[in-house]
Amino acid sequence: MSTHVSGGDGARHRAVRTRGRGSTALIAGLVVVAVAVGAGGTYALLGGEPSDASDACPGPSITVAAAPEIAPVVARAVERAQCDQIAVDAVPSALVSARVGAGKDAPDVWIPDSTSWVERAAVSAPATPQPLVDSLATSPVVLVSADGEPPASWTDALSADDLVLGDPLTSAAAAVPLVAGAAEAKRAGTDLAATVVPLAQAQVDARGAAPDDVRRLEQLQQDGAGVTAASEQVWLATAPALTAGVPTAGTLLLDYPVLLTTGEERRADIDETTRALAGLLGAKSVGEALAESGFRGPDGATRKDGVGEVEALQASTAQVAGALRQWATLVLPTRALAVVDVSGSMDFDAGGQTRMALTTAATQQGLGLFPDAAAIGLWAFSHRLAGASDHRELLPIRQLGAHVQGGTQRDALAAGLVGLGSLTGGGTGLYDTTLAAYQAVLADYDPEAANSVLLFTDGANDDPGSISLPQLMARLRDLADPSRPVRIIAIGISADADAAALRQIARATGGDAYIAKDPADMPRVFSEALGSRS
Repeated sequence: MSTHVSGGDGARHRAVRTRGRGSTALIAGLVVVAVAVGAGGTYALLGGEPSDASDACPGPSITVAAAPEIAPVVARAVERAQCDQIAVDAVPSALVSARVGAGKDAPDVWIPDSTSWVERAAVSAPATPQPLVDSLATSPVVLVSADGEPPASWTDALSADDLVLGDPLTSAAAAVPLVAGAAEAKRAGTDLAATVVPLAQAQVDARGAAPDDVRRLEQLQQDGAGVTAASEQVWLATAPALTAGVPTAGTLLLDYPVLLTTGEERRADIDETTRALAGLLGAKSVGEALAESGFRGPDGATRKDGVGEVEALQASTAQVAGALRQWATLVLPTRALAVVDVSGSMDFDAGGQTRMALTTAATQQGLGLFPDAAAIGLWAFSHRLAGASDHRELLPIRQLGAHVQGGTQRDALAAGLVGLGSLTGGGTGLYDTTLAAYQAVLADYDPEAANSVLLFTDGANDDPGSISLPQLMARLRDLADPSRPVRIIAIGISADADAAALRQIARATGGDAYIAKDPADMPRVFSEALGSRS
């Protein structure tokens, strides 16, 4: 384990090394691997070297939302500069990311702990966040132990009986063990699922909010035992007496960008204030205050009291997205109706197996990710499969752990999926079935879960007596209730699937469509679709 602490001149060299070739990947889901930018990037907006803030602070009033650990430094700098029109609030990065993405209650300026929150928000934000400062500070994520040396690897940390993980979906630091562990497992050619699934199911069973970064460290101090992941800054500010280190594989860093996140129509009006703020944050006194609070500079130079030089862990975007998607699938309370196409074309060959066989295998594999508390039902559909109806209910929505006919709902679903092959034949009654499935889930809505319809089909609607696509869209819009959202997640099987119609249907409900043009891609596509339910 690398726990070297540099002092003297060593503290001034660049302390982030990249292992191997290539750049460190950005985490598109929740965490950023930030090879820190040079200090020059901080002052690019205004040009030249910054100076300490003067009393003059022009421009109209603005709001600034900053990550809680850095907000006090920013607020003190604003106060010293007498910038009364700049209001600084400490707000968790995950919460602001959601607000920016929704275009509702977004601040004028945002300072998250990680660039990755910005990437997540930018997917749906009505106004693209604009960088004002590339990186205000950095801090590597470390492992902290209350009773001895921290684990030597991220996979060892995930396997530790006394791990206090936190919530990877709301804490950048808590996500690092999953992402770094997945990268380690890939290099070793091992499967991390056996380790991650029990952790996720334990979090589901706890049914309470996971402790934030500071509370996890306070819990370790109080108990005198345990290990957790936190930034170097939070460790130094909260529990420096505990032992911190970085696994030899390396770690990920937080980078604290400063961004303009207000609507486009307001940006020109507040330009004078935001430029003044950027200049203020580049002042030498602010850098000194950040260092006193436990942060590294934008260049990532080591601290005498920190963990020393660290490796920048290499992780591909696909690895990162996969790790976080798997976690989201495991911990998100689920109530879903799987609706599977059994029309005659599902018997078509798809590289040695039928489309139905590949769909069944991918669905069974996906079910293995869900905890017993997840509730899932099963329908089949084609054309007039059950009298005048295009669909047939095979299993009602029940928790996977529920006792059913000498087994569990999970067992019954596995058997039901295998039996789908005996039902194939006829055309595709897609539109009538989709409407019926949406109505069924909406009628049995669970406010504590993500309610969804998982729609599998390899074709276009060819029921001559069904409603039309425009009629279906109108009905879905009429039924939609923002307080009781039901998302349709469509999985198109092969290039024969009507991708355009599936996207219209899914997006009308806040869902999306995923198309496996090569049926052999079904396991990957199904995994991506499951991760989109939130």
